[in-house]
Amino acid sequence: MLVVELNPTAARVMELVEPHVARQGFDLVSVEFLKGTRHSILRLLVDKPEGGVSLDDLESLSPMIGDLLDVYDPVEGRYTLEMASPGINRPLTRLKDFEAHLGKRVKIRIHQPREGRRNFEGALAAVSAEGIELDDSLTKSRQRFAFGEIKGANYEHKFD
Repeated sequence: MLVVELNPTAARVMELVEPHVARQGFDLVSVEFLKGTRHSILRLLVDKPEGGVSLDDLESLSPMIGDLLDVYDPVEGRYTLEMASPGINRPLTRLKDFEAHLGKRVKIRIHQPREGRRNFEGALAAVSAEGIELDDSLTKSRQRFAFGEIKGANYEHKFD
């Protein structure tokens, strides 16, 4: 279940493609749609449930996804399809993503500034169906955010 709102085109693609990706044994982590004036980019972030998607995995999925997108045509205009790993600082878009990162360091971006800030980083202290609580590393206070306030969120790996 998506809790962070995606671009409408990305949300349509995610809804269309996610069951097909899951049947192949992969996890569609997120979809990004970057609209350009002449050309757009549709980026699908795919992982294995146990982690560690390979380039060969992405290569094997790409033709199937391309065919699905050609048949259902959910994207207006010309675009380039990119398939990628979510990377170490993976996006958090679904409730299960937030729950899996409870107690870990995350960064969130909100739509409207709060106390002059749009970016918050800290330990994810609580997750519910309505939103999250974050122990903000800057103010050393606990901040509550409804999912509707969150523009984007990522796990933030801390290298020692």
